[in-house]
Amino acid sequence: MTAPSTRPQHGERGSLAIEAALVVPVVLGLLVLILVAGRAEQTAGTLQEAARTGARAGSLAPAGRQQSAATAAVNQLLAQSGVHCDGLRVAATVEQLSAEPLPQDVRVDVSCKVPVNDLSPIWVPGALELQGTFRSVIDQYRST
Repeated sequence: MTAPSTRPQHGERGSLAIEAALVVPVVLGLLVLILVAGRAEQTAGTLQEAARTGARAGSLAPAGRQQSAATAAVNQLLAQSGVHCDGLRVAATVEQLSAEPLPQDVRVDVSCKVPVNDLSPIWVPGALELQGTFRSVIDQYRST
């Protein structure tokens, strides 16, 4: 009785190379997809932080200057974070709250298109529309 041979049969030669050629691109594609999704979520968080910073700056700004203060704060934070936006829109609005003695708040909406290519380690076409919104009550003791 002879022991079974551990050598591959003639019909199985090169099967590992074919399997690797089929599996490796799929695995690499999934890794790139995971990286893009993670970077997109991180960038969305940065945009939300920019909205929060803009709302706080607008709530401290003198009356009538909320938009310019919010825009400057948002631009500064995005520049520091390295986020590149196409068509950045910052909208600061002063709204009346329904509480006594009727304070006001500043609502800042930030939106921009971030190229997916900036989020990916390889070139990927397209852009993501990301948004952030935050409200901050106007400080009663701000400088006027």
